[in-house]
Amino acid sequence: MNTRRQLPLTVLAALIALLGLALPGPTRAAANPAQAGPGSFPITFRNDTRGTYTDAQIFVTVLGQVIPGQWSYMKPDGSMAHISHLDATAPGHLVKRGVDYPNMSFTLAQVGGTVPSPASIRGGRIYISLGSPLYLPVSPDDQGWGGPDLRNPNDPNSDVYYDWYEYTYVQGQVAFGGNTTQVDQFGFPMTSRLRQTSSGYDTTRGITRTRAEVMQQYAASVGAAFKPLQNGYRIVAPRSSNLFLAGGAQQNHLTTAIDQAWSYYTAHPFTLTRLGETFSGRVSGSVLTFTKNGAGPFTLRKPTSPDVMACAGALASGNDTEKQLGAEFCAAFNRGVARDTTAWYAPAAYYGGTAKNDYAGFFHTVGLDKRAYGFPYDDVGDQSTVQILGNAEPPTGLTLGIGW
Repeated sequence: MNTRRQLPLTVLAALIALLGLALPGPTRAAANPAQAGPGSFPITFRNDTRGTYTDAQIFVTVLGQVIPGQWSYMKPDGSMAHISHLDATAPGHLVKRGVDYPNMSFTLAQVGGTVPSPASIRGGRIYISLGSPLYLPVSPDDQGWGGPDLRNPNDPNSDVYYDWYEYTYVQGQVAFGGNTTQVDQFGFPMTSRLRQTSSGYDTTRGITRTRAEVMQQYAASVGAAFKPLQNGYRIVAPRSSNLFLAGGAQQNHLTTAIDQAWSYYTAHPFTLTRLGETFSGRVSGSVLTFTKNGAGPFTLRKPTSPDVMACAGALASGNDTEKQLGAEFCAAFNRGVARDTTAWYAPAAYYGGTAKNDYAGFFHTVGLDKRAYGFPYDDVGDQSTVQILGNAEPPTGLTLGIGW
């Protein structure tokens, strides 16, 4: 069981857990944002499942840190309550395979399709599950909650259809930032429309194609190494699959490309200019030694293929400058352009050839405006589905479309 104790980097992170049993009787939520107090805004859920699921079969679980360091979940009336392991045995709790779980979900039918967002939430996750609630255990000290383990076939959520939206917002302090994501998996299509009338902001991100179209097109377009990531419930991201991690059958999927890049930057100087910053250096052995705007030296170790797929290890180590370049390299390797820094910010050059992340590349073909969050640093070069307001005032509204 993975236990979340702090917000995931980039509104992303991994592992969640879901549920499935009876909820208490319907409770009407405070759909009017004025009832939620200053700084709040309405989150509207739109049932786009084309009749496959009724509003009573669509479950929502909202978790986040309203108070920094303390995890809370949303009740059907829109209020936030601190997570508690005691809820696993409270009236109306959930049970699956003989294990008790807290009931932290509500249906669209219970809330009339709209809930008020807290005026402060960090690391917020809005989980949507179809036909079943989510099974999310809470740690005995009430400081963390468990997420589904996509590498565990016995996870209680392995047979649940789910997906999610991530966001952070603190009125007057932290501008709203949120996104749909395929960093860990794809369960079903979702869209997010974010509006703020005062600034004129109105954008929609996500996937509008049907689930059947996405599943069929994925199977037809990705390479053989990525086909086993797909099953009837979801498409699992490489970073969340044992196949592409150390010891897996595809643990060396990008090894040759990494070796070639490191050899190239041994024989040639490395230079990258982005956003007014210049990184310069050279590889010696397994280490790239570099400067940033003339300051340094800094170092970046040669990553492994699992490091690239997870944007972890050597690509997420060291000080802030080293992590910054690590994120750039991670994006370049996933996109298949690591040996040509002139192509690092040229989307037309991405995902060509064979040495790249087919999973991420595919989701950029089906996402609106070709945007997707297919790997943890897919926001490098502004390619992700992230929506960020230019001020810390509340949005006019967030509408999440739930597709099928």
